[in-house]
Amino acid sequence: MISSKDRRELVEKLAEARKALVNGAAALPPVRLTEAWKEGDRSPLAMLLHIITTERMYRDQWGKRARDEETPDLAQNSAVTQVIDPSFAEANRMTVQALLRDLRDEREKTLAFFAETTDGELERVGRNSLFGDLTLIQYLKSLYRHDLMHVDEMAGQEVRYKVTTKDGRRL
Repeated sequence: MISSKDRRELVEKLAEARKALVNGAAALPPVRLTEAWKEGDRSPLAMLLHIITTERMYRDQWGKRARDEETPDLAQNSAVTQVIDPSFAEANRMTVQALLRDLRDEREKTLAFFAETTDGELERVGRNSLFGDLTLIQYLKSLYRHDLMHVDEMAGQEVRYKVTTKDGRRL
């Protein structure tokens, strides 16, 4: 059962990770915002746009369905994949200030969703072919881990949090 301590810890981790992400992005020199550290990586601006769209997808397409439906199938389908990543070139034409504002807005919506979701609903399961069956609270926890992964990427460091699929593949 989800406790008030579990809720408090998740809110703290979501806040700490987002603060680290915002501070890291805000500290980058302007020339660095549109350049990837290495071939095949996203630029920091593209990472920010990716994080925004991923959080929206996890909350609005996976989280709400996991909360409101009985064990929904959240497998990658056309409704989900259309939202995952807009053009990275589009991100490089955006300002860091606009993207940081959108990051804050998305996190506020996520925290509101979390606050309106009961403890029992947080334990509801969604089926996901990529990651396996996850509870709603597990989906929400993955948001702060995702932030931290990109904090490391933006800093040009080895990523501490590695995304692993249910079949053991690293993303």
